[in-house]
Amino acid sequence: MRSIFQLFIRGGIPVSAPVNMETSVPVNTIPGRNIPVLFCLSIIAAAAAAMITEGLIMAMQALSTYCGLPGMSRDLDEHNLMVLLIPVIVTLLIALVLRYAGDRVRQLLRPVQSILSINAGIPLGLEGALADMPFVAVSQVKRAGVREKQILAAAAIAGGIAFLFGSPLAAIALIIELLMVELTWVGITAVILGGGTGMLLHYLLRGSDAIFMMPEVTMAGVPALLGYTVTGLLVGLVAILARKMLNGIGHLFRKLPVDKLWWPVAGAMLTGIIGYFSPEILGAGYEHIDSLLLGQVTLQFLVVMALGKLLLMSITVGSGIPGGTMAPLLVSGGALGLFVTFLLQFMFPAVQLNFALAALVGMTAMFAGGNRVLPAAIFFAIETTHVTNALLPVICGCTAAYLVVFLLAKKKVAQPAVLPENVS
Repeated sequence: MRSIFQLFIRGGIPVSAPVNMETSVPVNTIPGRNIPVLFCLSIIAAAAAAMITEGLIMAMQALSTYCGLPGMSRDLDEHNLMVLLIPVIVTLLIALVLRYAGDRVRQLLRPVQSILSINAGIPLGLEGALADMPFVAVSQVKRAGVREKQILAAAAIAGGIAFLFGSPLAAIALIIELLMVELTWVGITAVILGGGTGMLLHYLLRGSDAIFMMPEVTMAGVPALLGYTVTGLLVGLVAILARKMLNGIGHLFRKLPVDKLWWPVAGAMLTGIIGYFSPEILGAGYEHIDSLLLGQVTLQFLVVMALGKLLLMSITVGSGIPGGTMAPLLVSGGALGLFVTFLLQFMFPAVQLNFALAALVGMTAMFAGGNRVLPAAIFFAIETTHVTNALLPVICGCTAAYLVVFLLAKKKVAQPAVLPENVS
């Protein structure tokens, strides 16, 4: 049963890259008397992750010119030398620090590296740092088994993601789909507590408004649902190409005649050069999601975002720069979904397709097909927009993308992510 479940969820682009997906960890039995304590620690860990996320957002808003957080606007000009140089300078400084640091320090600095890189314009998401920090933190706990550490880390990640996006169900489903492959009741309960804690703090500190702005839409008819399904199928095909492109670029970096410590510098150089001509594709790019959902885009913008985000994501991840892949996949998928729907509307003018729905379907279909998750992508769409009439189109698009990826992509079963071996 476990291998079948892994077959469905593995083989996609990792949410946090690069990740350790090679070493298997034996599952230890958790004593019954430790379970209540574990649940309490899960709530504390999730609350800590949420508060750290709030602190990171507040700190990164001071540098919003490059990072691109939800609700923040950027004013970047083409041919701006700072746009070219900032990613290179920051990545070079990080490489110099890591050059003289030991393995233990490198692992502790990895979340910091991710945050600084995003602030400098590297086009990866903050969710990467949210996935790294809990694993690094709990690995320092000595009086706990490997399984307890994994559960605490998973609960903290769920809390951080739920706080960042205001999407507890998506966070819980994402953790269960990608990390909790044993599906034990203890692990699932801890993750639910973590996601609920993150959402509670989001409500208290950031309010109950939707993270992404989207106009209200009417229920889609059957012809429109078919159109959104076709959009999901095409986005799924692009998700397969994105995975192949990421693997191919990573292979090219491995052929460089330099130590892999300097690969991120080369990746940052390429990022800076591309950003010099198209600065809008730098940074996490969450702020572009509102533009896509509201239709405030041009055809050129759609092409640049659909292709440029995937290219830069492949370059940065392939070069070894840590960060999240959700953000670039969402932006690229939204642009691609909108572009495909424009074509479908031109070919079939009698079918009434909503372009806000098209962008949302494209976003979540790329999320589902790229990261190889399904319930998490569907929950994410509804929780971040609060538009319930989008549920059926999103289900159609995400399911189509997920199925085409599952049927066409290589089905390599991997092991669950584990804590760093030398600090556990």
